[in-house]
Amino acid sequence: MICLIPAGCATYQAKPLKPAAFETQFQARTLTNAKLKKFIARQPIKLLPGFPQVQNLSTLVAAGWYYSPALRVQLAQLDVDAANMITASQSPNPTVAFSPTYAAKAGPGISPWILGFNFNIPIETAGRRADRMAQAKALTQAGRYDLGQIAWNVRQAVRQALIGYAFARRRLRLLRQEVHTTAMILSLIQSRFQAGGISRPVYTAAEIQAHESELALVAAQGQARQRRMQLAAAISLPGRALRNIRFTYLQLMKTPPVRALNMKQLSRAALINRMDIQSLLAQYQAAQAALKLQIARQYPNIQLGPGYSFNQGANEFTLGFNMALPIFNQNQGAIAAANAQRLVIAAELEQKQTTVITQLRSALSYYRSALRQWRTANAIERQAQTQLRATRSAFKAGARSRLALAESQLGLNTFAQASLQSKFSAVVALGNLEDLLEAPLGDTPKMPKGTNP
Repeated sequence: MICLIPAGCATYQAKPLKPAAFETQFQARTLTNAKLKKFIARQPIKLLPGFPQVQNLSTLVAAGWYYSPALRVQLAQLDVDAANMITASQSPNPTVAFSPTYAAKAGPGISPWILGFNFNIPIETAGRRADRMAQAKALTQAGRYDLGQIAWNVRQAVRQALIGYAFARRRLRLLRQEVHTTAMILSLIQSRFQAGGISRPVYTAAEIQAHESELALVAAQGQARQRRMQLAAAISLPGRALRNIRFTYLQLMKTPPVRALNMKQLSRAALINRMDIQSLLAQYQAAQAALKLQIARQYPNIQLGPGYSFNQGANEFTLGFNMALPIFNQNQGAIAAANAQRLVIAAELEQKQTTVITQLRSALSYYRSALRQWRTANAIERQAQTQLRATRSAFKAGARSRLALAESQLGLNTFAQASLQSKFSAVVALGNLEDLLEAPLGDTPKMPKGTNP
């Protein structure tokens, strides 16, 4: 095909991919590179003193958006949607045909050539172009909502990984204290056992308890390393990129009271905020436009075909006109399919909304229960702290032994671990609630919109 307007012609440029080089590029990713810092600085995020060596949830989420391969895929898909929009807005090009004919037995003085030119000018009817553009526009909007959905998924993955890592580190500190305390108890019991003041079963039980604490510490160390790797994976970073990085967890520890969460308001917010619901609404609009387009195709397009021929010295002009005759079908099959597709999307939207509302009520109930459990565990921990202070005072006064003080410290550690676990459950429950709303709760800043890594 000849491009008649050179300025409007596209040219091909090869862009070969090098999969082998990706490993090097991936391992070079960090949280401190200049481009990432500029990207985070453009977001509505308050940077902490010491950034980028000090990171919180907001900055880590922004880093996850910057490096996310899923976001890059969807951004590329938006370019495809934009190209489809251009295609939908285009009108069909006219065509021209040139058919020279040579008459071998032309009479004397008569040109043997018959030169014919025929043009074909298509005319679209019934608003096809407007329907195509409406469909492409709606699909483009759905793609933007899909981009927002992926951005939210990245945020939640980073949040969950950071929560897991934060509580794994806190549990690690408690287990180190437990190992120290059980070792102290074993040493004190061993002295009494050697002096004959304690039976072997009591000594053996203390020995087993010390070994169990050591095993729990080793397991917790492995879990903390695993949680750290999960956090790096959620940000699409190599594990070593988190070395020498400090994290603050204040945003994660916010647990708003249940009385501040109204179920009716939450349901309304979920139906408005969720990107997948908005995407389905946009897809429904696209299905509406697709149905209109198929209905428009009941009516045939018109083809105008003016022509000219130089027939052995005579100038001849023709005016052609043709159109398809909708005799055997009136596009019923395509219309029925488009209508069915619209019904499918409507049913999917109803299913999604029903699922969200029912799951939201369950998530709110679980969050309420987790908060109540944490408050109870926290109250017991405070009682254990009071008891430890009393035991320490009695020890200083000579009324209690060092063994009793160590056992009181161990009891406090046990209740602190239970309180930590219940707090972890409450924070996870809040995350599940946020995930259903696709909106942060508490003091966590909202996700920037229109993010473009």
